Amino acid sequence: MTTMNHSPAAVLLAAVLLATLTGCGDGESDRVLSTGSASPAAPSVAASADPEPTESFRAGTGTDTEEPTGGPLSVVAVRVANQDGYDRVVFELDGDVAGEPGWRVEYTDDPAQQGSGEAVEVGGSAALAVFITGVGYPMDTGAAEVTDDPALPSDLTVIEDVVLGATFEGQYEAFIGTAREAPFRVFRLSDPARVVIDVQNS
Repeated sequence: MTTMNHSPAAVLLAAVLLATLTGCGDGESDRVLSTGSASPAAPSVAASADPEPTESFRAGTGTDTEEPTGGPLSVVAVRVANQDGYDRVVFELDGDVAGEPGWRVEYTDDPAQQGSGEAVEVGGSAALAVFITGVGYPMDTGAAEVTDDPALPSDLTVIEDVVLGATFEGQYEAFIGTAREAPFRVFRLSDPARVVIDVQNS
C-alpha cells in the first residue's frame, strides 16, 4: 500500500479551501431564507393571497381614515377570507384614470344607507361602516361596480356578514357585521388598487 506524505503548505491550503467553501454554503442558505420570507409577488383572486402590509398589526376600534388621490375609481370586486389571527375583507377598485382610494371605517350602532338614511340589516353583534372615498359612478370611471354581496367562507371566526351598498357623492358604502367590536386595521395595496380591512379574531 502506498503512503501519501503531505507538506505543511499543502495541509494549510486544504484548510483554507475548506473554510472558503463552508462560508459560501452559509451565505447561500441565508439568501434562500431571505427570499422565502419576502412578500408574495403577484396578488391572486383569493383574499388570503393579498400580501401583508409592511407594518405590524396595529389595530384599534376607533375611526380609521385616509385621503384618496387621483381617480375616480369604482369598486369592482369584494372578497373575504380567514387569516392567521384575523378575518379579511378586500375591496378591489379600477378605473380609466389611475388613483389610490381613501376610506373612513368605524363601528356604528345604526347602519343606514347614504342619502336615504334607511336602516340596513347587518348580521352580527357589531357593525363596521365602510366608506371608500375617491370613487365615482361607472359612467365616470369606465369600470362596472360590484353589486352582489360576497360569499363568506365557512372558516371565518369574527366576521359574520358583509353587506354592500352603492356609490353616493364620491363614496362607496358597505357594512361588515362582526361578532363583537374587535380591533381592526385598514391599509391600501396597489396593482390593482385595493382597500384591505382586517378584523382581529383572537
